[in-house]
Amino acid sequence: MAAGCYNASVWCDTFKVKSQSRKINVYSGNEPVPKKITNWSYQLLRISLPGGLLLFLLLTAPQWAAAETLADMLREVRSTQVSVPEKDIEKAPLPSAAELALAKKLFQRVFSGENNSELRQQWESLGFGLIEKTSETGPLLVLRERDEGTKKYDGKGFFVFAIDQESATVLQVPHSFHDAETDIIALELMAKNNFRAAAWNTSPAELPVHSPLSPDSRTPPAKGYMLAFTRALMAIDPDSYVMQLHSFDKNNVYTPNASHADIILSGYGEQSSPAIGWLGRCLKKELDYKVRIFPFEVQEMGAGDNMPGANYSAVGELMQAENNQGFVYFVMGSMFREELRSYHQVQEKLFACLSRE
Repeated sequence: MAAGCYNASVWCDTFKVKSQSRKINVYSGNEPVPKKITNWSYQLLRISLPGGLLLFLLLTAPQWAAAETLADMLREVRSTQVSVPEKDIEKAPLPSAAELALAKKLFQRVFSGENNSELRQQWESLGFGLIEKTSETGPLLVLRERDEGTKKYDGKGFFVFAIDQESATVLQVPHSFHDAETDIIALELMAKNNFRAAAWNTSPAELPVHSPLSPDSRTPPAKGYMLAFTRALMAIDPDSYVMQLHSFDKNNVYTPNASHADIILSGYGEQSSPAIGWLGRCLKKELDYKVRIFPFEVQEMGAGDNMPGANYSAVGELMQAENNQGFVYFVMGSMFREELRSYHQVQEKLFACLSRE
């Protein structure tokens, strides 16, 4: 997997600088090339409205949670300075069994649509704050680690929930410190589309950048709040999709099939689920990208336990143990990542396939 470039200045300016300076690949889908996403509403307000009225509208407008807003909140709670080598990072203690049990119950309540002062107090007892925001597609609840003054953030995770959305798909970014642009892509997808929820890891995981072809290493299972999040989702809606976003660099793969792919899909283990097959067919039909399914069309960058070419996933193992076939290990090459961020039409087609529309 490709390593992300997350020094402080780059991360802070991701939305403002990187998108302006990079070379954008031309979208070559089934429809005409779409225009890049541009919001001219603020400029039009400046041109057409008197200063006093403009100020009134800005002060009384809803607190919109654009991707940039969510990015600021996520960046703030990332638990470590990214310039520090992982071997020198002081690891935060894992939550206790009692804390995870409570977190699961609270996640279930959020997934069920609850939002009240008692629920917020319960989250505060675990060190989280539950905040209301509004996005382009509707109201959101943001669950983030609380600022305890001089206490550093422990990397408990960052979670966003769409209120009153019918989507059965949630996004997860478990390797945000390693997989290039996956955290940003999830932010944009969550802010601009109707995904049910999204979860980000906010502490570096001890994972190989790229899984070896021989299964000579195995990452211990994660025992954090993302697992409690997943358990709660399955308890509320057993048919949900969990799509984990990952990235890869074509220069760092082993086989030609992988180097020629734009998207690699995997369930968990050797047997691909019907959901993966259906999603692969839909993406191949709707998007003009090279989509490959692990382990049949490509033999690396998949997900599985102690198998060649696969990365271990605690969430995938959990869902497999619960006989849930909705785990999607979604690995993106650089060209698809660029165009997914640049063109809303690509996002819409991806969401349509995930929504089984």
